[in-house]
Amino acid sequence: MASITRITEVDDPRLEDYRELRDADLRGARKLFTIESERVLSRFLQSDWAPESILVEEDVADRLRRSLDSVDASVPVFVAGQGLLRSITGYGFHGGALALGNRKGVRNEIHQIESILSQDRVTLLAAEGVVHVDNVGALFRNGACIGTDGILLSPTCSDPLLRKAIRISTGRVFEVPWLVCTDWLETLQHLQDHYQFKIIALENNESAVDIELMECGARNLILVGAEGHGIESETLAICDQTVQIPTGTGQTVESMNVAVASAIGLHELGRRRRRAENLDFGS
Repeated sequence: MASITRITEVDDPRLEDYRELRDADLRGARKLFTIESERVLSRFLQSDWAPESILVEEDVADRLRRSLDSVDASVPVFVAGQGLLRSITGYGFHGGALALGNRKGVRNEIHQIESILSQDRVTLLAAEGVVHVDNVGALFRNGACIGTDGILLSPTCSDPLLRKAIRISTGRVFEVPWLVCTDWLETLQHLQDHYQFKIIALENNESAVDIELMECGARNLILVGAEGHGIESETLAICDQTVQIPTGTGQTVESMNVAVASAIGLHELGRRRRRAENLDFGS
């Protein structure tokens, strides 16, 4: 049962963590991140991620009562009067709901998603060097909505636990399993060799074929690259196939937003996967 504390004063010393919230300060020695908005907080509370503390206004507390009641008693839950959070934090994007989460849930070892990788049919989305937080957040939202079993990030990607990335993802970073791969190329190679993943790069180059010619297996990984220069040549060298997305006129797009490209790639892969499953069922 949650330990709920009513807040009536803006300068309550128990709320120091929520004043002038900055990602850089939280990421340091404290290893925390910020959750904001009711929808994102709701998804966070339903996940396996651990809250450090929660601060909500009364109406949000009423709507999230069941989720808040399930919070461990060791986690402080502060409930403030209507409109008080803006005075405490100095901004209003939170919509009356804030929390601090613990980064201990971040995965960086491939064995931590072994249960996913060993499934008969798996779809992964992987990103190399994607640095804009909007795009990182959108990758998670696309993955959750269109369909992926997990997301792999190169160490050169932006942090998916930055406040804006979490908000853009609408809290999907807490639903979709993800991994920050310290040994990027080695991880991709391991997926091919040990788990028989087919790695499909979304890129425009001379060796790329139309996405209509995508070749899929039982375990597939869609790979997207950095804004600007795309996927590194050494990464492309180990991919099983490189596909490109044409426009409606049949012309290749010189540069497409990485989030849009990931959505198209996942959709096409999902379409082929469903068709394959139907064929398997029919046999």
